[in-house]
Amino acid sequence: MRVAQYLFTTLIVLSLNFFLPRMIPGDPLSTLTGDPSADMPILLTDEIRGKLLHYYGLDRPLGEQYILYLRNLARGDLGWSIYYKTPVAALLWKHLRWTLLLMGSTMIIYLSLGSFLGVLSAWHRGSKLDTGLLLGIFGLGSWPSFFTAMLLIIFFSVKLNLFPIGGATSIYTSGNNLTRALDIAHHLILPSLALVIAYLPSIYFLTRNATLSALGENYIRTARAKGLSESLVLWRHTLPNVFLPLITMIAMRLGFLVMGAITVEVVFSYPGMGTLIVEAFAARDYPVLQGAFLLITMAVLCCNLMAEILYNRLDPRVKQQ
Repeated sequence: MRVAQYLFTTLIVLSLNFFLPRMIPGDPLSTLTGDPSADMPILLTDEIRGKLLHYYGLDRPLGEQYILYLRNLARGDLGWSIYYKTPVAALLWKHLRWTLLLMGSTMIIYLSLGSFLGVLSAWHRGSKLDTGLLLGIFGLGSWPSFFTAMLLIIFFSVKLNLFPIGGATSIYTSGNNLTRALDIAHHLILPSLALVIAYLPSIYFLTRNATLSALGENYIRTARAKGLSESLVLWRHTLPNVFLPLITMIAMRLGFLVMGAITVEVVFSYPGMGTLIVEAFAARDYPVLQGAFLLITMAVLCCNLMAEILYNRLDPRVKQQ
């Protein structure tokens, strides 16, 4: 039954993935046919324009285009980019690796820090430490990610000149692999910090609430009544139950790794999936948009499925239900 639900969801996703880009106003060949709004317009004759429409299947009825789209997907063919003039699969991988690097490093930081601060705050509930963390993290979470990104650029890049304004690497990078890795890490710090500030509050508040809920359970009172130390109560009885609700959130965040934070990537001109989607949207590049959205949605579905499997293994009560 569960497999059938996921298959049905996949079919709906594939359909939306095909039709939504075609609802964008404009012509996908506008960047090639002399549109004044195009970045680099190239004048094409009607004959060449017709050949391009035929090559991309855009001159066919919408139903035939949809069938062709499904057939190509069945063969593993994501198509050819109209704007970038390169295979979509290669283009997606070129940008995906940067998003995986950015979001992967960001997740490690904000999951670890948010979980630690959430448990610490709940364990000292009502204290000055708890109040300070609540007010501070709530204040950070009230800022939009793009606004935080711009503040970081103004302060650390423009004023202090400590970090580059944007990009993933320097234009001129010479030296060994270590030098290149340090250069990439140097460019990664500010975008990652902007995302950590944006995502930290959700993990912190979820962990704090889950910890407070666990501390009010009878098994915690029983453990303390038996004379167990506070460290054993925390590590052996509280934390295993606290991290169960975090699994679902972590799995959903993993699903959006391929998406990244569009606004942050655009602000920092970071060559990830977010920047690619914005550029493809402006160019009405249907194949790229279809490939990017398909990659995102399938990753979300797979991560949700893995979260269900893992949750069932960690919590036998769910399996029994």
